[in-house]
Amino acid sequence: MSRVRLHRTPAIVLKRHDYGEADRILTLYTRERGKVRAIAKAVRRIASRKSGHIELFTHADVMLAEGRSLDVLTQVQTIEPFVALREDLIRTTYAYHIAELVDRTIEDGEPSPAIFDLLRSALDGLCRADDPSLVVRWFEVRFLGLLGYRPQLFACVACGRTLTPEGNAYGPGAGGMLCPAHAAGAPDAIPVDPTAFRVLRFLQTRDLETSMHVEITAATRGVLERVLHGALRAILERELKSVEFLEGLRRLSGDLALPHTGSRRP
Repeated sequence: MSRVRLHRTPAIVLKRHDYGEADRILTLYTRERGKVRAIAKAVRRIASRKSGHIELFTHADVMLAEGRSLDVLTQVQTIEPFVALREDLIRTTYAYHIAELVDRTIEDGEPSPAIFDLLRSALDGLCRADDPSLVVRWFEVRFLGLLGYRPQLFACVACGRTLTPEGNAYGPGAGGMLCPAHAAGAPDAIPVDPTAFRVLRFLQTRDLETSMHVEITAATRGVLERVLHGALRAILERELKSVEFLEGLRRLSGDLALPHTGSRRP
């Protein structure tokens, strides 16, 4: 009789859904084992001690028993609940976007401590930032780099010319910025004004704590979003559900940035 293999690892809850009468299926991103699907048995019963530790986006220490198709969650203890992400609709939507992006692009069982740390940092930043959209854009540009699709923002991807801030456009299919001469001939090019150009390069080269305190206008937020979503769409070849939901919220509110009520407005 083979022994059950147990794994203890930090994990972040990306997704969950009810299963049967009392169980839940979890999609976890773990630091040591990458993306893992696990079943939390009897967790929906009132007496369960695990239920409060597996809320969406929670950072927890988990013990998993390796299974054939699903691991089994045997122990769990919250490290950081990220409560703010479940108390504010805008922050919740952005957290869903980040979690969906990781879930859609990462295969099961492909560990990346760098991606885990990036995900954890972004969720923490979303709880604290005055403008949570900046945290998301910082995450996206860094995440693309870790996937091997680092956007080229310093030289034209068509001719290699070092770029100045004026007249450029982002080519999603090309994977980076196009100089004015080549932007004109690219059908999918997204115009990038000088301010958005500088902010994109800033997000790519600065840490989160520095990036999340940049103050930008709603127009610049819009350009950043179009560029990064264009880059992601070119790789995924489809739109994320969270992006569609965000667009619906935007239409209702009329606010491109959808910041929290207490945000600083430039």
